[in-house]
Amino acid sequence: MKANEKLLVAKELLELNLSEKISQISIDLTYKQLHIVLIDGIHLYIVYNDHGEYSYSIIFSKLDLDRCRFDNYDDHWKVSSRPHHFHPRKTKEAIKSPMKGFPNHDIIKLVELLNSGELKSIP
Repeated sequence: MKANEKLLVAKELLELNLSEKISQISIDLTYKQLHIVLIDGIHLYIVYNDHGEYSYSIIFSKLDLDRCRFDNYDDHWKVSSRPHHFHPRKTKEAIKSPMKGFPNHDIIKLVELLNSGELKSIP
């Protein structure tokens, strides 16, 4: 599946599963990025490329490191899910990630994590 197809699937799944929490949504097929603003001010960026790489970034505020991210862009993290890894809020480190780079799997998991409040916790 190409990056733009993945973005469209992700957009559809997020609209379907987070509709009551979405304030704003935009998609840029040139830069292969989906940007969602939730009603609580959280910004969600979904990015795919045509090389199998992805990033799901959740920005809580403009404060330093007040974000978390799932991605597989860099392969140097020593985690069992390598190259998939998760950067928890307020840290530069990476830990094991449940994501695989496929929107049908990942976006449902991301919605669960957003709804549970688990991503807001600081290690």
